[in-house]
Amino acid sequence: MTRGISATAMAAATLFASGAVLLPTMASAQVSTASVRGQVIGADGKGAAGAQVTARSTATNQTWRATGDANGGYTLTGLRPGEYEVTATAGAETTSQLVVVAVGQSASLDLTVGGAAVPEGRIVVTGSRLSETRTSEVATNVSVTQIQRLPQTDRNFLSFVALAPGVKYNDSETDKGFTSGASTASQVNVFVDGVSLKNQLREGGIAGQQNSRGNPFGQLAVQEFRVLTQNYKAEYEQAGAAIVTAVTKSGTNEFHGEIFGQYTDKGLSEKAYLDKRNNRPEPPFERKQYGVSLGGPIIKDRLFFFGAYEGNDQNRAFNVKSSGSADAIRQFEQYSGRRLSEFEGAFVSPFRGDFYFGKLTLTPDDRQTFDLSFSRRQESDIQNFGNNTSFENAENKKNKVDTYLFKWNYNGNNFTNEFNASYLNYNFNPTSLHPELPSYDYVSVILFGGKDSTRNETQQSYTLRDDFTFTGFDGHAIKFGARVEVTDIQFDNNAYIQPRYTYRIDVPGNTDFSFPAEARLGLGSGKIQGSNTQIGLYVQDDWNVTERVQLNLGLRWDYETNGFNNHYRTPAAAAAALRALPKTYYFDPENYITDGTNRKPFAGAFAPRLGFSWDIKGDRSTVIFGGAGRYYDRNNFNNTIDELSRTINPIGIFRFSRDGQPRSGLPTIQWNPSYGTRAGLLALVASAQSAGLPELFAVKNNAKPPVNDQFSLGVRQRIGVFEASVTGSYQRGRHGYTNLFATRQNNGLGNCCNTAPVIPFGYANVLIGYDGLDTRYKALYFTLDKNYTKSSGWGLNIAYTLSKAEQNGGDLFSLDGVTPDRYGWRPKAGDERHRIVISGMVDLPLGFRFSTLTTLSSGAGYQVTDATNGFDTGALRLVTAYPVKNCIKGLFAFCEVNASLAKDVKIAGGNLEAAVDVLNLFNNKNFKDFDTFMSSTDPLVPGLIGANTITLPRRIQFRLGYRF
Repeated sequence: MTRGISATAMAAATLFASGAVLLPTMASAQVSTASVRGQVIGADGKGAAGAQVTARSTATNQTWRATGDANGGYTLTGLRPGEYEVTATAGAETTSQLVVVAVGQSASLDLTVGGAAVPEGRIVVTGSRLSETRTSEVATNVSVTQIQRLPQTDRNFLSFVALAPGVKYNDSETDKGFTSGASTASQVNVFVDGVSLKNQLREGGIAGQQNSRGNPFGQLAVQEFRVLTQNYKAEYEQAGAAIVTAVTKSGTNEFHGEIFGQYTDKGLSEKAYLDKRNNRPEPPFERKQYGVSLGGPIIKDRLFFFGAYEGNDQNRAFNVKSSGSADAIRQFEQYSGRRLSEFEGAFVSPFRGDFYFGKLTLTPDDRQTFDLSFSRRQESDIQNFGNNTSFENAENKKNKVDTYLFKWNYNGNNFTNEFNASYLNYNFNPTSLHPELPSYDYVSVILFGGKDSTRNETQQSYTLRDDFTFTGFDGHAIKFGARVEVTDIQFDNNAYIQPRYTYRIDVPGNTDFSFPAEARLGLGSGKIQGSNTQIGLYVQDDWNVTERVQLNLGLRWDYETNGFNNHYRTPAAAAAALRALPKTYYFDPENYITDGTNRKPFAGAFAPRLGFSWDIKGDRSTVIFGGAGRYYDRNNFNNTIDELSRTINPIGIFRFSRDGQPRSGLPTIQWNPSYGTRAGLLALVASAQSAGLPELFAVKNNAKPPVNDQFSLGVRQRIGVFEASVTGSYQRGRHGYTNLFATRQNNGLGNCCNTAPVIPFGYANVLIGYDGLDTRYKALYFTLDKNYTKSSGWGLNIAYTLSKAEQNGGDLFSLDGVTPDRYGWRPKAGDERHRIVISGMVDLPLGFRFSTLTTLSSGAGYQVTDATNGFDTGALRLVTAYPVKNCIKGLFAFCEVNASLAKDVKIAGGNLEAAVDVLNLFNNKNFKDFDTFMSSTDPLVPGLIGANTITLPRRIQFRLGYRF
C-alpha cells in the first residue's frame, strides 16, 4: 500500500466542510508523474455535467485543465509531483482544494460545489497528500519529509526502500543496494525522472552499485520516490523484482536552496565488540558528507533552474587478521619467507564521492513542459581487503555514471503525452593497487601481492521513450507506449596479467605450502565490444467497471536483438571439444555450437498484467485488491560473454603436484621453482602441450531470459487515523542463468570431472551456461500507517514481512550438483522469516523534533556446505543455517535502532536545522560471516558470533543544515 493514505483520515474531522471528497481512482499514472480523477458534484447532489476543473501548480503557476462529462467526471493526467490548487466550476458556483500528489500516484478527488452536503462516511481533504487506496499495485510512497527527517547511516535515499514490505536494503560498509522477494539484486531497477539506471554489465541491479558504498543518486536532488514491490503495471520494464521510481527537484517561482553538512568519526563511536574480543586496536573511522542546492526562476512562470552538489568523504579501516591454524601459519612463514605480522593490522579504506546535478524546466504554456537535466556520479573506493586478504591485494574501484535527459510533456484535451530521450554512460574501472605483483593465496592464512585483475567496463545506453494516456472514453484510462534502447558495451578485462598462485594444505591430495597447488595466468589481452537493441511495447487500461470495482488490464512485450551474444561463432577447437563430451538430459553439444546464426532473439516475452480492486462500501474504508502478472528481466552482459572473453583473453590453469600424478582425477605437472614467475609459466606453456590450458565457457543457444510470475491478494482497512493492509504474496522465478560442469564422470552424471576428452583440443575443462535457476517466494505483508502531517505533529509507519524465499542451484555457478534441480529446494541465502521496520516522527515543544527508524529481523539465512555424507555428487548438500537469536531476549537475531533529535531555528527567512543522530542506539552486534562447512568430523559451529558484523557499533552523527 502507499504511504499517502492515512493523512486524509486524520484530517477529515476538521476539514469536512471544505467541499472536497477523496475517492478511489481510475486514472493511469506515468512513470514519473501522477494523475487525479474524480467527480464534480453540484448543489443538487448530482454530477455537474460539463464542469470545468483546473489544477494550478503552486510552485510554477502552470495550470492543467479538464472538462467534466455528463456525470461530472473529470481526469487530470501528467501532473508533476507537488502541491496543486484544484478548482471546480459548475455554472456560477466554484470550489477550490489544496492537495499534494505523489510520484507515480493514481489518486482521486471529488469536489462539491454550491454547498451541497458531503455524503456521510466520505473523507474530505485539504492541504494533504492524496491517497491511493484503490490500486492493485503493492507500492509505498516515500515523501520528502521522511527523506529529510528519518535517521540514516549515510545519505543514500535507497536506504528508505526498507519502509516497503518485502524489500530489504543492504546497509553494508562496502556494498549498498537492495533486493526484493527471492530475486537477486540484479533483478531490481531504479528510475530517476523516467531514466532507467539498470546495470546491464554485471549483477547489482543499479549502475554504479556493484560492490559500492556510494549512493546511486544525490539525495539532495531527490524530491520523493515510490517503491513498487509487486504487481506493477505494464509501463515498467527491465525488472523481475522491486522497482524504485524517483523524481528530482525542480526550480519554482521562488528561490529555494539548502546547504548541509554531517559528520561522524572514531571518537564518536563505540569500540567494536570484535575488536575488544580479539584485543585489536580501534581502527580509524571518519565520514563527512556535505552539499548545496539552489533553485528558482529565470523567467517567472516560464523558465526555472535547479542545481545540486553532494560530497561524500569516508575513511573506514578494515582489520587484516588471519584465521589460519597455528600449523598453517607455521608452514606459511617457513616456506614463503614472509612473516604474517607484515600483513596484519588495521588499514584505512578511503572513499571519495562527488555528485553533480543540474536541471532546466520550461513551461511555455499550460499544455507543455520541457525538462533538460544532467547528473554525474563519480567516486573512488579502495577496498576488497580485510580478514585473510592483505591491503597489498586491494583495488581501487572507480565509478562514474553520467545521465542526460530531455523530457517533453504535452497535455491535450483528454490525453497526455510524455516523451523522453535519455543517455546513460556508466564506467566501472576497478584497478589493482599493485598490478606489477603476482598474487599469492595461502588458503586460510593470507592472500598477498597484487590484485589479480584490472577491469575497464563501459555501458552506454541511448533511450527513446513515449507514453500516451487517453481518457476520452468514459470509465477508461487507456495508456500505451513504446521504448527503444540501444546499449553499447565495451569490456576490457585484464585478468591474471601477473600470475596468481594458490597454496593448499590437503593431506589426501598430497599438497602443502611448500609449493602451489594451482596457478592461473592470463594468456591474452583484448577488448570486447557489443551492442544490443531493446524494444518494449505496452498497453494498459485502468477500467472502472462500477463506482466500486476497478480492473487494471495490461500487456507488455519486450524484445532484444542481442541478448545472448547472438552473433558469436564457436571456434573449431571449441566445437570439437564440446562434441567430444557425452550428451545428457541437460546438455546437447549441438545446442552450444553456433556459426553466428543459431541464436535467435527471444520473441516470446509477452507479459500480461491483471489487477483489481473492490471498494466494498464505496467510501474507501475497506478495499479488497489483488493481481497477477508476468515480469521479464534480462541477463547481465557479463553472464553471457564469458565464452567470447575466454577466447580473446584465455586464462591458463596450471595444476601442480610433487610427482606429476593426477589429483582428484585431473592431470598435474610436477612443480619446479622456475614456474614461480610469469616468464616461467609462459615457458612451461611453450614446452608442454597440456600445460596452462584455459577453460571453455559455452552459452546455450536457446536460453531464455529470466522471468518472474507474481500473484497477490490483500485487503486495506481504515482504522481511525490509521490505514492498515494485509497482503498475501507468491512469486515464482524461472530461467535464471548459471554455469554447470559439462565434463562430469559417468557419462556426464557423476562427480567432477573427466577432462580427458577435451584436453586434446586445448581446454582444461568445459563449463556450460544453463537457464535453470528457479526461485519461489511466499510472503504475508502487513502495514500500519499514519503519515506525518504538520497539523497532527506525528507520524508512524510499520511494515512487517513474514516470508520464505527458496531457490534451487547455486548462483552464477552451480557446480555442486549435476543441475540446479538436483540441489532441490532450500531456503535462499538472505532468507528472513520475520522482518519488522518501524519509522516514526513527532514534533516536540520548543521547535525540537524526534524521529526513529528501527529494524528487527529473525536473521538472514546463510549457505552451508554439508559434507556429512561425503563429497560425491548426490552426497554433498547445500543447506541453509540461521544466526542465533540474541537480541531482545532471543526474539530477534538482528536489531538496529536509529534515533534523531533535531532543532529548528528560524533565521533570515529560512530554517536552520541542527540534529544529532544516534545510530545503532543499543549497540547491537548483528554478526555475519559464520561457519559455512560441516562434515562427519567437523560439526557446524552455531551462528552465535561471526567473523564480522553487519552494522557498525553505536556512534553519534552531527548534522547541520540551512534551508530557505
